[in-house]
Amino acid sequence: MRLRHDSEGLSGRKLKRLLHQLCERAQEDVLRISIHEESATHQLRLRVKKMMALLRLANPGIEKHTLQAMRQHLRAVKNACAGNREFVVQSRLVDKLTRRFHLAPKHRPQLIGQPLKAPPASDLHHQLYAVGQLIDSTCIQSLSEEQILEEHARCYRKGRQLMKQACETKDKRTLHRWRHRVKDLYFQSLVLSHLRGAERRIRRARRLGQILGRDQDLANLAAEPAFAVRRSPWLHVINEHRDHLRESYLALGHKLYAPPSTRFSGKLLHGA
Repeated sequence: MRLRHDSEGLSGRKLKRLLHQLCERAQEDVLRISIHEESATHQLRLRVKKMMALLRLANPGIEKHTLQAMRQHLRAVKNACAGNREFVVQSRLVDKLTRRFHLAPKHRPQLIGQPLKAPPASDLHHQLYAVGQLIDSTCIQSLSEEQILEEHARCYRKGRQLMKQACETKDKRTLHRWRHRVKDLYFQSLVLSHLRGAERRIRRARRLGQILGRDQDLANLAAEPAFAVRRSPWLHVINEHRDHLRESYLALGHKLYAPPSTRFSGKLLHGA
């Protein structure tokens, strides 16, 4: 099977090097948390998401048990850094909705919970060190570009399937899963930017991920007991805003996933 002839391809060796670099940058982020907690934590979570997306490309070069261990370590880092995120995001979201919809301060519910302390740096370093060791133990460097592109096409196909499901339901779990696959497509497209149409995919996937993220934040807010009070203006405001976002993310989703999966895969592998 002949591959497209691009000026710069993504080899297994390069992919493994990228994973190592992300792991090293993540260790540097951990060192910065004590000084710049919010920005360093954000960057750390972002690098973890990038690594998880690239591990999907590297799937054929990793033993199943090794991949499971890597994901467990990365989730541990991401979850450890998520303590304050939800509280901060919800507080800012309430402020934004209050201003946008001119809600009186007396109608503003109080969020439950208090900001948490940053996770111990030693724990984060340990998890990331383990990830680095596991990356070393893999055969990712032996992957061909064709194998990597096949995994990219697989990610696209899964995202397209979830988009179709999202058209039929507002189920929070379905939208959450779709958002993760959209983010995977975004991060993978960044390292496969030499491919035809990648620039457009990057732009659309980034925007779609942001809109789906906003919808998820609103859904989480609506589930808070303080905002679910009967006859409260908040549920009406939240649902109205989510309906508007739904129009946006479905329209953009159809643009991002316009080519059928077989056609997308064919273009990647054959340049058809």
